[in-house]
Amino acid sequence: MERRAGDTGFWVVTAILILVTACCCGGTVMGRSGFSTGEPESYYLECERQLVEEAREYLGRQGYENSGVMLTRVVDVDGGREYTLNIHHNRIGRLDDEEKQWLAEGLWEIVFTDPDCTFSIHL
Repeated sequence: MERRAGDTGFWVVTAILILVTACCCGGTVMGRSGFSTGEPESYYLECERQLVEEAREYLGRQGYENSGVMLTRVVDVDGGREYTLNIHHNRIGRLDDEEKQWLAEGLWEIVFTDPDCTFSIHL
């Protein structure tokens, strides 16, 4: 009889672990279903790629070759996007505010416009 009680406990614990695993996997799948890889997403990916490329070219023309250009995005539930363009370069870090403003104005000219997107630039 003692052996049967041990076997029953083993199967109960196994069944509970299977249920927990199934719930976790189901939650992960449901959580990722809201992301669309359709046409709008590919449009934004291309715009983002082009923005980073043009920012690097612009900075290179201004004498800041090999600048670190990082574009981050936050996508809201309603589909709105918030972008931050971060530029890293030792010489840019030593510029005064007026020179940074002049450089940022040039970057603002290459930012793509979209009614659902907001941008910020950090030098």
